[in-house]
Amino acid sequence: MTKGSLGVIACPMLEDELIYSLTSDMEKKHVYVVDVEEAGSLKYKMGKYGVDYDLMSEYDLNTSMDLDPDEYSVVILMNKLGLHAEPKDLKAKVEEGVLFYGPRFDVLAMYYGLCGNYGWDISKWAKDRMSTPVTIFRDEEGKVCDDCIGVAVGGTSRYLGLIKKYTGMLFLTPSMATNWEDFLGSMDLFKGSDKSDKAMMRMIFEMCGYQYAVKIDTGLGDREHYQECAEELCREMNLKLITAEDGWATLGPAKRLYTESKKLLDT
Repeated sequence: MTKGSLGVIACPMLEDELIYSLTSDMEKKHVYVVDVEEAGSLKYKMGKYGVDYDLMSEYDLNTSMDLDPDEYSVVILMNKLGLHAEPKDLKAKVEEGVLFYGPRFDVLAMYYGLCGNYGWDISKWAKDRMSTPVTIFRDEEGKVCDDCIGVAVGGTSRYLGLIKKYTGMLFLTPSMATNWEDFLGSMDLFKGSDKSDKAMMRMIFEMCGYQYAVKIDTGLGDREHYQECAEELCREMNLKLITAEDGWATLGPAKRLYTESKKLLDT
């Protein structure tokens, strides 16, 4: 039986992978969600998919957590989506969070991609600074996944193959599609522009030569609205919607991250 505390710091674009991990694990666990604004979508989906959880205040997370060491506890803190628009800001924020929250848990899992910080391994970085092990999405060779598309297709090398196959196209995982306004608003492509001006965003897509959006269907997320939201994005941005060929999407990195995290708790 697993005992101990698993802290999770997550990006909204990878909350589907987190919910998949929790629902796939039949072992008894006590799940806490830190009650911050960024957790709204996660709480909705956890309710929809039957994941029982208790809310934890940010104050308690920061000062007085009282977790039973004899049970398996998972504490989830969601961060702002827009952090990945500036890679240096994302890196600084994640490192700050790891150093601050890591010592509060037995293991810390980062449901994050690198998003412009190629070659950065937060697990190795943290190992030199604290005793709490830190896990992150990796491919089958143990290399860190670059971003949420890399997570969805199984790593950097497969991501490069995807780009060659579908050059100059916008990729859409379920989370990206169902949160497309926030997702587009956080893209580096629209830096400095009015994120509420959809006509301007559409013009920028056209200027950059975007004609297609490609669904990368991991089988996760809001199945009811994935297609509908992807079509809505394409209407607004004057893009044609296509679906990536079978075989691109994989849950390998998600499975490895959660499995590794629990294994570290058991050691």
